Formats: sequence, C-alpha cells, structure tokens
Amino acid sequence: MSAEETTPNDSPAPGLRELKKQMTRDGIAAAAFQLTLEKGLDHVTIEEISRIAIVSPRTFSNYFSSKEEAVVSAGAQEPEQFVPTFREALQEAPPLQALREVFSDFFMNRTDEQLDHIREMLALVEQYPSLLDVQTARFGNIEAELRAVVAEHTGTDAETDMYPWLVASAGVAGIKAALRVWGSADDGRDRLVKLVHEALNLFSEGLPVPAGAGGGAGRA
Repeated sequence: MSAEETTPNDSPAPGLRELKKQMTRDGIAAAAFQLTLEKGLDHVTIEEISRIAIVSPRTFSNYFSSKEEAVVSAGAQEPEQFVPTFREALQEAPPLQALREVFSDFFMNRTDEQLDHIREMLALVEQYPSLLDVQTARFGNIEAELRAVVAEHTGTDAETDMYPWLVASAGVAGIKAALRVWGSADDGRDRLVKLVHEALNLFSEGLPVPAGAGGGAGRA
C-alpha cells in the first residue's frame, strides 16, 4: 500500500517519513523513561538520553521541550487516538457510558508488559512533581479531544456550553481516579477495568453517597 492509499476506514496510511519520525520519537521517550527508572529524574540529562537513543541533543529538542515531556510520553497514547472509538461508541450509548466502554476496552487490551509500564509511570509521577505537571497537560489534551466529540454529537458548543465540558471532565477525572487507586495496590487488569466501570458509573448516577456512609451526610 502506498502512502497515498487509504486504510479501510479512509484514514491516510502513514508514509515512511512519518513512520521514521514516530520511531525516533518513541526511541527518545523510551530512553528517557528507562534512564529515569534506573537513575532518578534528577540524575538524567538530555545529553544522556540523546546518547542512549542515538540522536543528537538538537534532534531531541525537535521532538520534546524537556526531559519530563519525553519521560511522560513513553508508551503514551496520543489524545486523538481515542476519538474514532469514542465517536463509534456514542452511536450505542450516552457519552459517559460510551467513555466507560472505550477506556475499559483500552485497558483490557493492554499486555502485561504495558500494564507494568503504566504502573511504573504512575510511581514516577507520584515521585516527581514536574512529571505530574506534564501528565496533567496530556490529560488536558485528551479531555479537549473528547469534549469536541461530545459537542459534535450533541449539537452543543465545545467552548461555551457546559455539557461537553462536564462530560469530558468527568470522564477524564474518573480515569485518573481509577488509575490512582489501581496503581496503589498490586492488582491486575480485571481490577483496573472494574475501577474504570465503577468511576464512570458513579458519575452517571450523580455520585450518590455510598450506602452506610456515616457523618450525617446530606443529599446533594
């Protein structure tokens, strides 16, 4: 298939140049992540990352603005990659339920190695606040992509209407919470998927107070 041909879903196939660029980006990010695991973020330099990735520091700067960005990018999905599956899921379910299915399927299809990587990344982000800043920005990009799809699907405005903002914010907040709870214990794939379901179901239900909760909690 040539670069000009399209895949069955009519998305342009990536050309050789784009594939090489993605491989370079992935190699830099993987080197940054592994060095940070081994040495700690404070002891890792852009020069060392570049040497391990077999690129120049100038090439590094063409792909990443900082070593923190490179670390957090390792193994990460680009925000727009969630859009096609989310748009399709919206044909069968309301937005929060559609998000639940999209992210449940995503985590269910991760390999054991990929799940270990996610857990290691969560630990690094917990340890180094500068990584948290970058990860928060990535989640913000995912939220923006999802908000645009919700607005398109519901005929609302992605910038001025509350509904797409709240749905996307709730969805991303639920995923972040599920990951944090899962990452704090030595649980497997099924537990993570269960937490994703629980988080987004609770939002869908209006966050009811758990049965048996004490302290005289009132109704929302």
